Amino acid sequence: MHSRKVFLLIAIGIVTAFAGALAARWILQSPQGTVTELQSGTRLWPPKSLPDFALLDQDAQPFGNAQLVGHWNLLFFGFTNCGDVCPTTLALLAKTRLSLTDLPVKTQPQVVFFSVDTKRDTPERVKQYVHNFDPSFIGVTGTQQEVEKLTNALGVPSAIRLADNGIYAVDHSAAILAIDPSGKLAALFTPPQTLDGLALDYRRLTGTQ
Repeated sequence: MHSRKVFLLIAIGIVTAFAGALAARWILQSPQGTVTELQSGTRLWPPKSLPDFALLDQDAQPFGNAQLVGHWNLLFFGFTNCGDVCPTTLALLAKTRLSLTDLPVKTQPQVVFFSVDTKRDTPERVKQYVHNFDPSFIGVTGTQQEVEKLTNALGVPSAIRLADNGIYAVDHSAAILAIDPSGKLAALFTPPQTLDGLALDYRRLTGTQ
């Protein structure tokens, strides 16, 4: 059990490092790229477009690019059977959102949890899971192909490891992604993440500091 947990932590670290490297590459490749100083994240400038995707929300309704437009979003990719990273991160996002309730309603973030374990995570299960942290959170799931298309494009890939007994483990990034009102990736936050750092950077991103 200990060796499995160590392997999982190493895998998450590798994925997180990959996500940070991809964000840096995007910035460096842009002729107009500049980095706005953030306390705990990396600003992408100009913001990067997301690929077209088609998933389902917690009520089994279509959820795609259009649902991320018109407001700020904080995205996190995980799964409901996660024992440590997911509950820790979702609890942090719940506290962060609570600390931003002084902002105008349209400026407050929509928090979206994307399951990377689509075999087990049905819309109903995802809904119950995310509402344990905040009733306003939105859970999203769908086909594994659509999820992987999105995670790979965003630089936060996941991996499912099958065991001989049929049991499988899921490795995923612990990064939090900020999506601006135009539906583009504006910033990426990799661990370690703190309430004060994430909330301050969100205010900087939205110009409400």
